[in-house]
Amino acid sequence: MPGKKIQLTPLETRKQLLLVESELNRAQLINEVRDFKDQILHLKHQVLGLGSTVSLAARLAATFSAVGRPFSRRDEDGRSSWISTLFKCAKAGTSLWLLLRSFRRRA
Repeated sequence: MPGKKIQLTPLETRKQLLLVESELNRAQLINEVRDFKDQILHLKHQVLGLGSTVSLAARLAATFSAVGRPFSRRDEDGRSSWISTLFKCAKAGTSLWLLLRSFRRRA
């Protein structure tokens, strides 16, 4: 019957609206869970990157320390050698560079 309009009771209309609202809420929840999952994965990648950076910095510091040890002897005047001073400056520069790099990544 093409021309006939179906009349819904107020209770049936309310039921239909509640069903539609429920479907919208379900879809929104699915989207929010997916966004949360993506943020967790992004955080995981950042933590893994930070861990590898810290590990690299520790290895680099250990290398500088091991290489600099033979050159850290003091001469007869009580002054350290120029190579020892060079290694100390390189160690401090590396630490500063890693610190600035980590601040730049956070921004």
